[in-house]
Amino acid sequence: MKKSKLTTRKSAGYSLLEVLIGMVIFALGMLALAQLQGNLSKSSADSNARSVAINVAEEFIEDARSFSQVDVSAGVDAFNDIVSGTSTEFRGGINYEVSRVVTDYYYHEPAAVNGNGTFKANDIPSGVAEPDMKMLQVTVAWGNGQTFQIDQAQAGATLGSGSITLTDMISSFTSPSGGKVLLNSTTDSLYGPPVDYSPGENPDIVSIQLGENRFKESTKPLPKVFNANERVETSFDVVTYSQDDEGSTFLRREEFLAVACECVLRVPDSTTEGGLRPTLWNGNDYTEGEFVSKPYGESVRDNNQNFQSEYCGVCCRDHHDGGTGTEDVSSDTARSKYNPFRGSSDYMTGDDGASGLVGDHKHYGIGGTGLADSDGDIYFEACRMVRKDGFFRVAQDLRQEGLNSFPETYLDDDNEIGVYSKYVTDAITAYTASAGNGYEQSGTPSLTKPELMPTPVNFPGNKSTNRTSMTSYTPNQQLRGRGIYMDYLTDELRDIIDCLNDGDTGHTCGVGASNTALEIIPFYDVQLTWLGRWNEAPTNLPIEVTNDEAIQTGNTHDRGFAELTSGSGNSDIDFEVNKGNLGLTGSDPIDPGYTGYLENYVLYALAAVGEPPPITTGWQVDGTITSTVGGVKASDVEIQAINGVQCDRTSLGFECVVPYGASNPRLRVDNYFKRNKNLVACSEVLTIQGTEHSGDTPESNWTRFNMPQTANITNAHIVIMEGTVCP
Repeated sequence: MKKSKLTTRKSAGYSLLEVLIGMVIFALGMLALAQLQGNLSKSSADSNARSVAINVAEEFIEDARSFSQVDVSAGVDAFNDIVSGTSTEFRGGINYEVSRVVTDYYYHEPAAVNGNGTFKANDIPSGVAEPDMKMLQVTVAWGNGQTFQIDQAQAGATLGSGSITLTDMISSFTSPSGGKVLLNSTTDSLYGPPVDYSPGENPDIVSIQLGENRFKESTKPLPKVFNANERVETSFDVVTYSQDDEGSTFLRREEFLAVACECVLRVPDSTTEGGLRPTLWNGNDYTEGEFVSKPYGESVRDNNQNFQSEYCGVCCRDHHDGGTGTEDVSSDTARSKYNPFRGSSDYMTGDDGASGLVGDHKHYGIGGTGLADSDGDIYFEACRMVRKDGFFRVAQDLRQEGLNSFPETYLDDDNEIGVYSKYVTDAITAYTASAGNGYEQSGTPSLTKPELMPTPVNFPGNKSTNRTSMTSYTPNQQLRGRGIYMDYLTDELRDIIDCLNDGDTGHTCGVGASNTALEIIPFYDVQLTWLGRWNEAPTNLPIEVTNDEAIQTGNTHDRGFAELTSGSGNSDIDFEVNKGNLGLTGSDPIDPGYTGYLENYVLYALAAVGEPPPITTGWQVDGTITSTVGGVKASDVEIQAINGVQCDRTSLGFECVVPYGASNPRLRVDNYFKRNKNLVACSEVLTIQGTEHSGDTPESNWTRFNMPQTANITNAHIVIMEGTVCP
């Protein structure tokens, strides 16, 4: 049967013209969509710019209200300092041009007795010297083709131009509704509008007395663990407040983070690549460092979005030394370094790697081994960060200058708080007085221990002749540990401290309301109970202190809990914490000098239960625990002793006592799981008794070792590595 023309036409498909028309329609649609997305991005950036501009204008107006007198005087904010001017503010990646126009208004008496007086602009009545009011008009402009800067290396959408104007009248009379109020007229102290504050509870939060009814306290550090214990971010705040019979008033807060990160090293190939100088304390607040061309890093990423802290990008980028900045101070080069106390051998030279890395401090791979010396190398970093203008920036490294530990009941009583507070402030004052120019490298002062103060301070258990007791009535207790930290003191800051110590006011010295040096010295006392390692000797007898659990989010892990085991006698309990950033992240070593940054405090205890002391003789076995697997922290590996063995975890490894004649003594190590990898713990000295890689759950990786029964061994090192059997 012959096909009709209509049937033939239908089966012929689309013509080339129809296809081309369809492609044109599709292309036009995609172009319209791309233009819409670009407009949305630009609109979002413009909206954000307008919001920030309003905030900037409000800040200028509130700052203008903060005067304490009318006449201009050096070091004092005055009403007559409110004048016209221009400036540039950099906020959130955008430059804002700020223009201030000030018009003086004078009050004119009414012509008749019952008439109304008037305010006139720039019309000065006879015999009047000062204006009664000022009209402040603040205009904030942005745009003109400016690109929204996401960070130092990445630009966003191009902004449209725009401006906002806010106008306000400012009276020559100070007012409690202004930006700042007078809290204590006897000391001429000015602070922000009063906000009630509830001091933290002892003993986790201890208030340090600064004088003049002012106090400083640090909140308990709270760790946040990422991705099966691989990375830790720990946060805490330092709050300054005043207190009187009517209650407590908030004065100032500094927000801190400590983060541990895995990074990729980058060598700059242009002056636009680099990072920020350290954020420094200047006596009033933390000031953000300038951008300089120097080595920098990038955060390692994988498919798991919770791989590590969101702040690792900034930490990896900025925590590098080197480069030259316009704000560098030749007489105080330490202010441009992230750890001013490093030795010269800790910095890269021309013999260590790429020329672009010269001057940077050395970075290393996992476990503090393997120098990162070329572009693309993986290294590990830990940073201290402080919130500045809403953003967390990298500050100079934490530097713990003092460590103390106490029995459970100490620091519950106000008198005990007073004794501890006085020790801290006396020691800090003495430390600061001995810190002269160049102190970071020559004759670095140390914080005097309590028992070595001019008037010795003895805390319970601080020496062998002053042991704290545990009895059958108090068979267990949660021990407590605290660290005293001090930022680097720049030359500029030490000049201000000297000015205050000479008796001048904070206004004269340039720090406004702060009239005591203790208030501006950047120190803080932090609770470290669950971040350090606790070890007792004899091991686990007659007192055992928990120590083995890895750091968990919110301090849900167990450390520092002391409990009677058997027998009576002495027990020396060692509390150990890394003095730098790693002390708050509980991380593995990130450079070979890790042990030089360990600080310890011995709490002397006595098990007074009237029973014979336990038998503690046996073979001593100890070694390090390290990891060769990225993302697996050796410091998180846990141990379990079997068949009479007594073991403790240490900062870098473990130590055990194997009783003479023990039957099949063993050591089990676990908590080294990593998803989609077979891992095993290996030792060249200890023999493997059994290994498990799957079990009921993927997280049940463990290895069991036979313990030696013939001799003391001090090199029983254990290494976590990939594979199903040890090499």
